[in-house]
Amino acid sequence: MKARFAVLAFLALAAPAAAQAERPVAKGTGDCAPSMGLNFLCGLNQPEDILQIGTSKWLVASGMSKGGGISLIDTAANTARPLYTGQSRPDRKLYPDCATPPDVSVIDTHGLVLRPRAVTGTYHLYAVTHGPFESIQVFALDARGDVPVLAWTGCVKLPTDFRANSVTATSDGAILVNVQLRGGLTGADFISGRITGGVYEWKPSDKKLRLLPGTEHPGNNGIELSKDEREFYVAVSGTQTVVVYDRADTSKPVRQVRTPWFNLDNIHWSGDRLIAAGMMFDEPACGGTRKQILDAKGDLACHRGWVAAQLDPVAMDWKILAYGEPNPAFGGIATALVIGDTLWMGSYQMDRAAYRPLPGLR
Repeated sequence: MKARFAVLAFLALAAPAAAQAERPVAKGTGDCAPSMGLNFLCGLNQPEDILQIGTSKWLVASGMSKGGGISLIDTAANTARPLYTGQSRPDRKLYPDCATPPDVSVIDTHGLVLRPRAVTGTYHLYAVTHGPFESIQVFALDARGDVPVLAWTGCVKLPTDFRANSVTATSDGAILVNVQLRGGLTGADFISGRITGGVYEWKPSDKKLRLLPGTEHPGNNGIELSKDEREFYVAVSGTQTVVVYDRADTSKPVRQVRTPWFNLDNIHWSGDRLIAAGMMFDEPACGGTRKQILDAKGDLACHRGWVAAQLDPVAMDWKILAYGEPNPAFGGIATALVIGDTLWMGSYQMDRAAYRPLPGLR
């Protein structure tokens, strides 16, 4: 397994904050003005995950703070609006766990995934939520009109001691939940190398949540399916690896690759690109690695440099798409995607998303 370091043999690298409890909402430096090559779309609420709706101009963004909900971003106009406003079309037979839709003033959202439905332009949207309780909330997204609309469908409740980070789903409705923390463990545990979570599967046939053996890691973070749905990819923050599993047998990984330069957060398909993003591993501006900061009782929410990188999931090669030094106006990068010639990034810390021209394009 190789890593194409391209432009970064000289980079100083670092990591994200340890857990949501260490992720306060942080506004940028006063206004929404561009900073260090980044432009911003402000007024969001910790947009940790962002997804493109098909090939359209629209993005769906999560909101990790209480009432952060789900937002809709227009990348052509550079505007945002609430997408979930309480609409519901419940399917209580498929999702019996929740009788009523979540309150828009309470719901927060973390990891997201979109899956196409049978009708072109319609999707299932799955969202990790911590409030009002631990769950995967499920929505129906209709993007056939001028502006996409969202309606709540139901939810799958998770154990109260789970702290899920990301979610993906198959075309037959199975849900894979990547649980970062469970049983009272904290971000400090996975920073120290302790196994803290695993991947759990829920199937519509029996509506039971099962641990997939072999998927337990220090800091399970992002998750994504292969295009043919035979494999899934787990981004592990504690070990800075992407681990690939065969869905038919998860007892051991079929492939894996480490990145020595950034702590992986989310991983998503963006068109034909499989993109992972995260914060620098060893950031001098913040006092070194997360473990060094933790041991020194420093600030794990310190703004770090960042990397967005593309992974070839077969050859397990990395290609750097963009990177940046610590920016006082933008920290906590968690997600990156490409729309045309523009790189968009979400953050688990900030009141904004960032975008910039993709380097190397003219």
